[in-house]
Amino acid sequence: MIVLGCFRRLTLLLVLVVAAGAAWLFRDRLLIAWNDLRGTAVVEAPRSSPEIAEQAEAKLAGLANGDRTRVALAEIEVQSLLEFRYRQLLPAFVDSPRVEIRGDRLGLRVRMPSDRLPRVEELGDAAHLLPDTTEVSVRGTLLPLDGGRVALAIDEVRAARIPLPARILPSALERLGRRDEPGLPPDALAVPLPPGVAAAYVRRDSLVLLSRPDGTRDED
Repeated sequence: MIVLGCFRRLTLLLVLVVAAGAAWLFRDRLLIAWNDLRGTAVVEAPRSSPEIAEQAEAKLAGLANGDRTRVALAEIEVQSLLEFRYRQLLPAFVDSPRVEIRGDRLGLRVRMPSDRLPRVEELGDAAHLLPDTTEVSVRGTLLPLDGGRVALAIDEVRAARIPLPARILPSALERLGRRDEPGLPPDALAVPLPPGVAAAYVRRDSLVLLSRPDGTRDED
């Protein structure tokens, strides 16, 4: 009886292991089946595409030809425009750009060679933790600037999730392609606006563009 009891427990353990393994291997299908039973569906986040970029361009065209005075672009629309229409705005050495819009702040994540970061001695011990290619994230707010542009005033720069000291932000931005211009703060990047756009700001997870600073008509 003892041997039989041990055999039963061993068999039960084996069944549990196999079931756990099967659940892991087929977890996606099981999740879909479970959501179907509950009457809910798994909603995938939209991906950037030329089609979304074209739709966003149609909104911008409305500003340029006077049909609209205000449009709001969601994060996925700005991402699609960056990937498929305005990639040339970024330095050639950056890769995998990703737009992030959170509340009233605008962010950009890219991958770039670590030797493009500020001098190693300025990073201190953190420099030894960086790989050859590093993910760099920039986060800030938009400020008005003359000449059909806005300034992205930088609140934070991280390299491989390590925050860079505020004192080295100007040199870090220079390595991201910043150039000195009249009226541009040392901790800001100048960003050109599309044709027909006079002003821009970030509000409630959207990039809002105006054909004139006092735009009054909402046509999102």
